[in-house]
Amino acid sequence: MLYAALLVVVSIALTIVGVSALGQSHGELPALALAIPALWLLPQGGVSAWLLLIGLGTFGFVLPEQPIALAVSVFMMLPVFAVSFSAKSSWQLAALLISIVLAMDVGLMALQTEGKLEGSPTYTIIQILAVGVIWIAARSWRLVEGNTWWPLFLVIPLWVGGLGHAALVALCVTGLIASLQGMAKSKLSEWVPRMMWILPAVGFATLVLVPWFEVPNPILVAWLLVLGGALLGEYLLEDPEEEL
Repeated sequence: MLYAALLVVVSIALTIVGVSALGQSHGELPALALAIPALWLLPQGGVSAWLLLIGLGTFGFVLPEQPIALAVSVFMMLPVFAVSFSAKSSWQLAALLISIVLAMDVGLMALQTEGKLEGSPTYTIIQILAVGVIWIAARSWRLVEGNTWWPLFLVIPLWVGGLGHAALVALCVTGLIASLQGMAKSKLSEWVPRMMWILPAVGFATLVLVPWFEVPNPILVAWLLVLGGALLGEYLLEDPEEEL
């Protein structure tokens, strides 16, 4: 039990460190930095690992062109997808959540089109789709009994090449996946779906609370509304208590 609880703490700590390193890199991550976590899972991870590789690679490809705060906020789509496509969800609830998300995203993309917010609407759509692919990979995930450790050595050329922040991001993402897998095998396996809520929130909160990162107000407001919509959807999914 203590080991499982430690994995939760480690996952949160890795998220904070990884997002901080991502912010320090200003989004300048080589494809190798985001490929390392997925390569670490191949070939045992199967189709899910390939989907993860595609999702992370696509997300990272447009990352330099997007504000870091917006890119990190997009991961709040993970609980939105989880609630919308839950077996207990209805089409009305899914439509409600999707309409909230669309309203927020369209507003942000309109600001990008007008030049009032950095980035491009096209890249925002690409990152949302990439997070959707990552969610599909997570949903169809099967525990990997053995991992290929050689990809972790690829952080060495990143570090030597002056890309220490990119190497740190790669190690944090890999460690996060390993922690979640360990959690799934422990007595706290039911916590794994909850981490889909906790980790995106912790990552974005890191950018908000750390003074040297800037989070534009429109992104903060949109993120809060998407979070509120996801929480509302989660509440509506809960079965009402039976009257005694």
